[in-house]
Amino acid sequence: MKQREIKFKYWNGVSKIMVNEPEIRSDYKFSLNEYFTDRGWVWLQYTGLKDKNNKEIYEGDILKDERSVGDVIFNLSVGAFSWIGGEEWGVIEHNFVEVIGNIYENKELLK
Repeated sequence: MKQREIKFKYWNGVSKIMVNEPEIRSDYKFSLNEYFTDRGWVWLQYTGLKDKNNKEIYEGDILKDERSVGDVIFNLSVGAFSWIGGEEWGVIEHNFVEVIGNIYENKELLK
């Protein structure tokens, strides 16, 4: 069985930029989570899926299919990534969805 690749991208809430590989000082004494949280950074985990255009899908991405637009969350009730639009959530059918933005840079796409 192929394992899902574990990787992250980061939203820097102070600079308002998305970063795929942030530079981290090797002498920093705290955990990575504290390092980023203290600086207004948000961790966004890769789901292990790609959209219909072969673009990687991360937490916080905004997805679109034929019927709806919604954002990717980690759904604790099912222990998996899903996407939610309005009051409904569902499994990410990656062959049918397209990443059109993210909740930090393109929140207006959810309206």
